[in-house]
Amino acid sequence: MIRSLLKICLRNLVRHKVYTLINLLGLGTGIAAGIFILLWISDEISYDDFHSKGDRVYSVMVNNQQSDKELETYPATPALLKDELLDKIPEVEAAARYSFETDLLLKQEGEPFQEKGIYADPAFFSVLSFPIVKGNTSNNVLPDKNSIAISQKLADRIFQKENPIGKTLTLQNGIDLAVSEVFENVPDNSSLQFDFVLPFGLLLDENPWMQNWQSGGSRTLVLLREGSLLPSGKINSLISENCRDCTNSPFLFLFKKQHLYGEFEQGKSAGGRIQQVYLFSFVAFLILAMACVNFMNLATARSASRSKEVGVRKSIGASKLNLMLQFIGESVILAWVALLFALLLVQLFLPLFNQITDKSLVLDLGNPVLWGGIALLTMLTGLMAGSYPAWVLAQFNPSKVLKGDNRSGLTGVGLRKTLVVAQFAASVILVLGSMVVYQQIQYISNRNLGFDRDNVIVINQNEGLAKAYSGIKNELQQLSGVEQVAFGGNNVFTVPIMSTDPKWAGKSDQNQVNFKVFRCDEGFLATLDIPLIAGRNFIGERDSSNYLINRKAVEDMGLTVEEAVGTKLDMWHGPGEIIGVTEDFHNDNLKYGIQPQIMMYSENLGNHYLVRLSSQQPLDQVLAQVEDVFEAYNPEYPFEFTFLNEIFEREYRMEQVIGKLSMGFTALAILISCLGLFGLSLFTAEQRAKEIGVRKVLGASVTNLVLMLYRDFGLLVGISLLIGIPVAWILITEFLAEYTFHTSVHWSLYFGVGFFILLLTLVSVGFQSLRVALSNPVNSLHTDG
Repeated sequence: MIRSLLKICLRNLVRHKVYTLINLLGLGTGIAAGIFILLWISDEISYDDFHSKGDRVYSVMVNNQQSDKELETYPATPALLKDELLDKIPEVEAAARYSFETDLLLKQEGEPFQEKGIYADPAFFSVLSFPIVKGNTSNNVLPDKNSIAISQKLADRIFQKENPIGKTLTLQNGIDLAVSEVFENVPDNSSLQFDFVLPFGLLLDENPWMQNWQSGGSRTLVLLREGSLLPSGKINSLISENCRDCTNSPFLFLFKKQHLYGEFEQGKSAGGRIQQVYLFSFVAFLILAMACVNFMNLATARSASRSKEVGVRKSIGASKLNLMLQFIGESVILAWVALLFALLLVQLFLPLFNQITDKSLVLDLGNPVLWGGIALLTMLTGLMAGSYPAWVLAQFNPSKVLKGDNRSGLTGVGLRKTLVVAQFAASVILVLGSMVVYQQIQYISNRNLGFDRDNVIVINQNEGLAKAYSGIKNELQQLSGVEQVAFGGNNVFTVPIMSTDPKWAGKSDQNQVNFKVFRCDEGFLATLDIPLIAGRNFIGERDSSNYLINRKAVEDMGLTVEEAVGTKLDMWHGPGEIIGVTEDFHNDNLKYGIQPQIMMYSENLGNHYLVRLSSQQPLDQVLAQVEDVFEAYNPEYPFEFTFLNEIFEREYRMEQVIGKLSMGFTALAILISCLGLFGLSLFTAEQRAKEIGVRKVLGASVTNLVLMLYRDFGLLVGISLLIGIPVAWILITEFLAEYTFHTSVHWSLYFGVGFFILLLTLVSVGFQSLRVALSNPVNSLHTDG
């Protein structure tokens, strides 16, 4: 039975080469798109899933009540919260604080190594599964402030083949630490990426302000006891019980869900990257469905050519079920042949896909889970593509078809038209959607942020730079290729530090504005060309307890710009006053808009130095001069920098990935749709060859014949535009509504896409129409006779 099925299938594939090629290209492209998205999704959902106790590990999140009754959610918790969790929540088995990832310089016998690491409590390694391979394998990792744990990769890099346990590494601040543990390299699918772990006590010593209930400089993990219920009610009030002025309310969120569900609205999880998983899952299904639609349309349109075969088989006893199984089997076999083409496409384009998505995906066919997913995808494609044509073919009446009545071959004309309309409506939605995503990315890239980010390099702080900053600044300002130099504590695009601490005269008890807090020196405004609209700028150390604020902060404080200057303000640097007001500039993701911000004077409390380079001199020469200055003052540290524009692009990396993938998959969808139209136009031209011959004999022009053949397909595509454009408009409106600042979509975009789709239809159908219209009518009439 199987052998016979294979013979029949191969015979049909070889006999109808053009249709076979169209189906293989369509199905193969659809399956390839499905495999790409399957690889991407499997990587996304695997994040943080390797922790052995993952079902009991929770992150402590904080809801902060704003004065405008909005809740802001973030993972920054008071360092004091851990002990309260252990003392008052019996369901908590273990708790560990850890810092945000930070770049630090480590030295081994004078040789520097710039690496990314974290500070963490001893219980960190017992809560999360980063196995210890050398040294102390008990739960009490990092027993004191003089130890450090490093990854296997870092151990190999620094100590090569030597045993690192007990060896000394020196921090950039001169503290010597003994290597007490080596842990396995952190997997790529970990949301935490680090190569060393320092004792959390060191961080507390360096930052005494963290010993305050109103601070939020750390993150906290808890491990619940087995069988325990989530103790939400007990945890929510832990901060307010210890801090009368605090409006923060902690809650627990499953750690392994943070990667996919890490966005919050009004204190509730509102999705995150899981939305992209849903989006691309839908896109994969849509592209596969388009490929299957092509197969179904061509198979049902050509059903009349196989009617006699069906009639003969039925007359010798074949049942409808047997016939359906045969035809479905043919489509499944074709799908498996298309899989070979799909695997070739994936192998060829996987490096480009990894580059776009910033991943390291591998097509590992030895992985049974991946292979099972691909096999299931292929089988479903074959079944979906072949089910309806098999049902149509099995309905033929043997007595009629054997007498030459093939009218039943027209079965499904209405469905074919419906599928063509649905297929092109989906293409219209994809084209418009991907173009608007791209347009939004361009809008973000070109948006005036309120400061000038061009020709500015960012240099991460280290101990040497902090000590020598004054001398470095003076030297740099002597260079003709350097325009400005400044210190800026954090990422200026999404300022991470927030506080409700500021107090000023007239502040009401209900006013709980959460201010962005940014440390900088007097060069910051000039370096980024931020306008000062009232008052004055910092003037060195004399303003160490004074503050600058932005226009948004003035509004949220209930003041006018004129009233703000001179207003007393009490914050972390102690009592001072507001000495100046800047124009608003973007200090958060464009989804959320501009936030109120307070700037505090500092030359070293933070992470970055900013240098504006002249655009009038060769970049390489200027950078070489800047490097010479840094190496002269800070020879122990390698000179490394990043352009401010590059940091900005990283902030919107995910939007760029979505845009590029959307454009790519949209191109595939259009290709598949055009392949389907080409196949249907080929079949239609063949079926109407006699009619066209008669019309030519009677005097019909080539133009009239081409328009006649094009009219039916053009009408279907026109209907698809009438359906697809309004649906796309609704989806686009919802997408842009997520951004406080977004592009505007002109009506010409919809018109242009409609014209483009109609033009593609003309190209897809026109070739076959023109070929038949130009053919000699004698040949078609003679052949048909």
